[in-house]
Amino acid sequence: MKLLLLMTNASSLTLKDGTAYPSGYWAEEFAIPYRLFKERGYEIDIATVGGIQPSVDKSSLDPDNLRFVRPAGSQIDDAAKAKEWADIIANAPELKKPLAVEKITREQLNEYQGIYMVGGHGCMEDEPKSQAMGQITVWSYELQFPVAAVCHGHSVMLSARDEKGKFPYGGYRMTCFSHNEEKATRIYGNLPLVLEEELRKLGVEYSEAPIIWGAHIVEDRNLITGQNPFSSNLLAEKFLHRIRDLRASALAK
Repeated sequence: MKLLLLMTNASSLTLKDGTAYPSGYWAEEFAIPYRLFKERGYEIDIATVGGIQPSVDKSSLDPDNLRFVRPAGSQIDDAAKAKEWADIIANAPELKKPLAVEKITREQLNEYQGIYMVGGHGCMEDEPKSQAMGQITVWSYELQFPVAAVCHGHSVMLSARDEKGKFPYGGYRMTCFSHNEEKATRIYGNLPLVLEEELRKLGVEYSEAPIIWGAHIVEDRNLITGQNPFSSNLLAEKFLHRIRDLRASALAK
């Protein structure tokens, strides 16, 4: 049983004013699903644009920052969590030798049980411009197997167009990092794009948690999306449930 994790290769995000803002993938959005997938017996491949080793956003391992990206009143030991995620990342060999997404064929993609798109502001740097990431999105839709995306991970989808030039997931219900959450970041107003707005333009039916930073996931057919870092565990669990349901359905036929 194999899963494919799509990740950004960027260590910074180019802002509107040309500034290179330190970024990368978000630790929680990788570490929690990765550990869960491994515990459930899945092999994991990681793919990035160019096969470049992904970089963790250092602010996602800073306890002083983590308290600002979870719901108010939640009782969490941020220092302990940061250490836990850092240990998972340090001991994940797949991060050191990612596949080049450009070299993955449709036939190879069909060997996986599902695709998980890891988030982080860095995703907006390389993924929207990657035709290969878009092609993976189109194939995943055509093959109709489970796809999950968290926070900014949906950036993988932005270049996806089918043979008729249409976005394959148009009309689907989704969530992602919200415009309201972007407003709470230090780089709001200088972002190259706002993911929620881009998905709306593509015809997505968007929803978000009733409170900022609250866990929120949306399931629509084989697509499962999570809003923010705090949604990572719930999203990963739902993703695996969907894979099991499809496997059980196939065996019953």
